[in-house]
Amino acid sequence: MSLNSVYFDLDEVIFFLKDGDYSFFNFCSDYSDRDAVVYMKGTGCLYICNVSDDDIPEETVRQVIEVLEHLDECLEQAYDKLVLWDWNHHKWGSGNESFTHDPKEVFELEDIIFGLKDWPKGEFQEYCPVPKPKASADCFWMNFRCDPLEFPVQFLCDDRRLCSIKPYIL
Repeated sequence: MSLNSVYFDLDEVIFFLKDGDYSFFNFCSDYSDRDAVVYMKGTGCLYICNVSDDDIPEETVRQVIEVLEHLDECLEQAYDKLVLWDWNHHKWGSGNESFTHDPKEVFELEDIIFGLKDWPKGEFQEYCPVPKPKASADCFWMNFRCDPLEFPVQFLCDDRRLCSIKPYIL
């Protein structure tokens, strides 16, 4: 059976990472020249970009573990901001608009991405509640889908604080 068809629980991924076992990763080229990818049940794919020789730097592994152990906090931040999207005017709203659906049911988490230099510019205004990081190593992305748009949400690694959302058309 190919690892491409195997989905791991979040706890399994954290356990393997802590153990230094990277054999469950697929190494391919999706977001960068060399990505480590694992498929996770219920939380989409985990991508660690810009790795080499099928090895992941220790500092990156520590960041990934820290984020995965606090994934619920990151998801709540994302959902709290994603509901600010004004679907009628295709821009960020003030928060006074009425969002009638549960964002957890509307926005599907597709990917969690580390080591990506920057997300391509989207077609719509970017939402930035805090200053953006100076270096890509200082952030990670969570990519949410809500057809016909995707919402890449950027977080700072050190405190897992949401710093931008770049909506774009699929």
